[in-house]
Amino acid sequence: MGNKKSFCKAGEINQTNDVNDQNTRRIIASNPNTPKEVLMFLAQDLSTTIRQRVAENLRTPPETLSKLADDNDTEVRLAVAENPNSNAAILTKLSNDESIDVRFGVAENPHMPEDILIKLADDDNPYVRCRALQTLQRMSLHSQARLNLLLQSCCGKHTTKEN
Repeated sequence: MGNKKSFCKAGEINQTNDVNDQNTRRIIASNPNTPKEVLMFLAQDLSTTIRQRVAENLRTPPETLSKLADDNDTEVRLAVAENPNSNAAILTKLSNDESIDVRFGVAENPHMPEDILIKLADDDNPYVRCRALQTLQRMSLHSQARLNLLLQSCCGKHTTKEN
């Protein structure tokens, strides 16, 4: 069992022979236990695959996701759109992306603010429009179910419907 460190610090990452290997960097970028500082460092990697894995990682902070939202690669931007840590500002920017795939990813994100989905429901692309409308419908059903639960807990089992 040796004396291996489980992760490198961002400043040490270039000095470690194992991290010069793309496969090792990909594993580190994908690992949910990777420190945020290392993810921030790997977000600048020359490899699109590494940047995409960072964008997919649920520990990647919004500041890093914001930078990755400007990436030249569509797959990286799509991964940012699908990451639940992407805030409204990031998602708004991506909802205007030139790539249909990225806008589609934004349209299917269940954490999307409703106003962005309404905007995407009027997208030039029919697939993006349809996905935005489907997501709005799912959100509406989910909201209705939560409202019913709240009404039951607040008003008891004997709620009446108003006609």
